[in-house]
Amino acid sequence: MHVAVVGASGFLGGAVLDALLALGVTCTAISRRPPVLAGSSMRVAAADLLDPAALTAALAGVDVIVHAASYTGSDEAGSERINVLGTRNLVEAAAGHRIDRILYLSTIGVYGPGPHRNIAEGELAPNPVTALSDSRLAAEDLVRARGGLVLRPGFVYGPGDRWFMPGLAHIVSTLGAWIDDGAARQSVISHRDVGRITAALATRTLPDEMRAGMLHLAEPAPVSVRDLVHTAASRGLLTPPTTSIGYDEALRRGEERGLSERHIDLVGHDHHYASTRIWAHLALDARPGS
Repeated sequence: MHVAVVGASGFLGGAVLDALLALGVTCTAISRRPPVLAGSSMRVAAADLLDPAALTAALAGVDVIVHAASYTGSDEAGSERINVLGTRNLVEAAAGHRIDRILYLSTIGVYGPGPHRNIAEGELAPNPVTALSDSRLAAEDLVRARGGLVLRPGFVYGPGDRWFMPGLAHIVSTLGAWIDDGAARQSVISHRDVGRITAALATRTLPDEMRAGMLHLAEPAPVSVRDLVHTAASRGLLTPPTTSIGYDEALRRGEERGLSERHIDLVGHDHHYASTRIWAHLALDARPGS
């Protein structure tokens, strides 16, 4: 078994690479700036998603690809270029090597605005509301057309998180109040659990029903915004609010303070996606961070 991790130097790609190496799997770490050190079970390759020749060379001898190299910024052209064109280049390079096992780490962001409560795979059609989420969905389609498996993690936390907890703290601090006492529930998962689940999937034979499919990756139980905010406060990211307002008032206040409707949705509505299927399939310990 030889697994290539594309985006190996990133937040999620690094977690996947660590989990694979801990299992003793032979890996190729692919990124624009690959890790400096290689070991007996790892080789490194510098390749950009926009460089088909470099991708093709880096995938030589590979059996499985983990694609964790998505663009997550705010530039629409960048999201189209990297997430769509780049994924197309990767899928085509894989086809050239007859690699048909691809795992793509996408996002629950493709579902769009909530409230979403205990949604199982296949129960809700994607509804991306940003160019970034739209490009992630397009990347999913490219991978699934090749027979690959799409993984949609919940909100990911852990060392190196630059988006979820800091973003949550920014929204709540700017709003200056809870929305409905912070009762909204969110699907979350540690980056370590994303790594070990993805590594387990990469090293096992997938049943036919998972080919060209999609799975949620999240802790079994959702977490309230109130609990998440108090966790962020314990890390010095904000001071919890002392007052609460309703959702409509939050929309009005948020607009006055530079927050978008999407910001308010993220902390004021449930975003809970059932993940029982993946935990049952892998028979892994489902305790948070275990």
